[in-house]
Amino acid sequence: MGIRSLRDVPDGSSIFVDTNVLIYHLLEDELYGVSCRDFLKRVESGSVVAFTSPIVASETLFIYLRAWLLKNKKIAPKRVLRYLKRHRAVVNEVDFHNPLALLALMRLLPLTKDVMQTSYDLMTRYQLLPADSIDAALIRRHHLAALATRDDDFDFVESLDVYKP
Repeated sequence: MGIRSLRDVPDGSSIFVDTNVLIYHLLEDELYGVSCRDFLKRVESGSVVAFTSPIVASETLFIYLRAWLLKNKKIAPKRVLRYLKRHRAVVNEVDFHNPLALLALMRLLPLTKDVMQTSYDLMTRYQLLPADSIDAALIRRHHLAALATRDDDFDFVESLDVYKP
């Protein structure tokens, strides 16, 4: 177990990628955007093999949509869900090309009953939130030793190298 910089992911590594790494790149975050972009270029070139989950895919698309609404429709953050429920067609205005292309670089890991059981065990052992525990269970199930994330909740999960932007 260790915490390292995202730039230190070795070539040839297989690594699980968390939502925040994708979002920092997509939204060109001032602090972490460049680091995440450089890492994802390595994924795109094939020097690093990236895995993710359906949960990360969903979170990425939703956060991207939310950011678009905040910027383009000037919706208050606490009103985003209500706005989306009342104006469903707004999703047709959003260009999802970039997040979908980014997600296409990842190998999507399937959720199974075994993964869900393991996630519960990890949730209680490490006090992880449900989405994080599912991702941790997928990492274990597929024998991945590394995770790209800014999330400190994974820092104490045994046998997991955490790489941060």
